[in-house]
Amino acid sequence: MESDFQGITVCYEEKIVRITCNETLTRYLDSPGNGSVPLAEHIRATYQKYFGRQLEISLHSLAVEILGHVYADRLGSVLASLSDRFADEQNTLLIRLASRLKERTAVIDCGEKDVDGNRFIWDMLEPFHGVIYLLLGKKC
Repeated sequence: MESDFQGITVCYEEKIVRITCNETLTRYLDSPGNGSVPLAEHIRATYQKYFGRQLEISLHSLAVEILGHVYADRLGSVLASLSDRFADEQNTLLIRLASRLKERTAVIDCGEKDVDGNRFIWDMLEPFHGVIYLLLGKKC
């Protein structure tokens, strides 16, 4: 199943949602307030509608994960754009790193603990969501 939120594509499966990480998502998150919380609210509500149960990912853990993946994707883009400024060996390493980052962030997989091996990372960062949002431009 799939939904669209402000042009952002979200696919829903049992225990996991997949968000397309592209220019539309990046532009949306660049808006004042960063938008990750309204997007996470939409995802959780739509999941509830589709599956008749709550997605077992807290609102702020999901919002922080979205931001983490988008900013990793941006880092990959920056590294790729800088790679031609370095010597061949460094250039090769930067290109490989940038490619890996971009591959891993093309689709953001947000799953419940029993299907997502890195859910614990986002859950550990959740208590710091206010600071993360503030650093990324949300006026808390």
